Amino acid sequence: MIAITAAAGTTGRHILSALHSAGLPVRALVHSPERTERVRALGAQEVVVADLTHPGEVQTALEGCTAVVHIGPPMHPREITMGQNVIDAAQRAGVEHVVQMSVTHPQLEPLLNHQSKLAVEQHLLASRLPFTILQPMHYMQNVRVADCLATGRFAQPYSLDRPLSFVDLADVGQVAATVLTTPQEHLWATYELCGTDTLTGHQVAEILSDVGGTPVRAELVPLDAVLPEHAPDYTIDGFTRLVNQYDRYGILGNPNVLRWLLGRPPTTFEQYVRRERD
Repeated sequence: MIAITAAAGTTGRHILSALHSAGLPVRALVHSPERTERVRALGAQEVVVADLTHPGEVQTALEGCTAVVHIGPPMHPREITMGQNVIDAAQRAGVEHVVQMSVTHPQLEPLLNHQSKLAVEQHLLASRLPFTILQPMHYMQNVRVADCLATGRFAQPYSLDRPLSFVDLADVGQVAATVLTTPQEHLWATYELCGTDTLTGHQVAEILSDVGGTPVRAELVPLDAVLPEHAPDYTIDGFTRLVNQYDRYGILGNPNVLRWLLGRPPTTFEQYVRRERD
């Protein structure tokens, strides 16, 4: 049995779907009972409601599992605590393999979400548990194709001229399934997962226009326009730092590792838009 934390989130749903397609049994960990049906529909054999900030609940949720995929909630003030709790509980429960969902370039010190991911990576290394660390790039799924085509606008709160790399979450899910199907081949590995596209905001809008068959303009918007409702101060600070980083530098990665793991070229942004459009 393979446990997935935050299984009802965007990343969790893609990984859960990929593991189910690969024939792997999954126990989905969710934060609230309202999300149980969502993960069952994606193929979870078991569902456990657990608060990752409570060590006892986490250990109970991991009992009987041979592996765990840990997805930390981004921009959450207790992400480090949650990750450490999962790793410690995995040790006590006899879990044999931890797949940690991290982020490309976790050493980017100004970014709170990268700091948190790096701290959890360090705790995992110190635990001496067999691990595989996956470091995905900026998700293509952050671009909501249907909304962009419906409104004719692609909005982002940082420079439209700064290039960013992307990765398709479907590719990330496939890698997770590969790692968990043949774990002995991927123990102690850290994999950067990045697609082939490096795109500015203007180029994203151009692809949306070309594939969607309707004009889409790129638009620079203030941070407030994209913040979650009622975001706590920590989350606002985290997004502010991320926007400043992307505005000045963008974020770039290399596709070679992902290409090797997939055994094919990574999904392009155009392919992603075409798939979402259809």
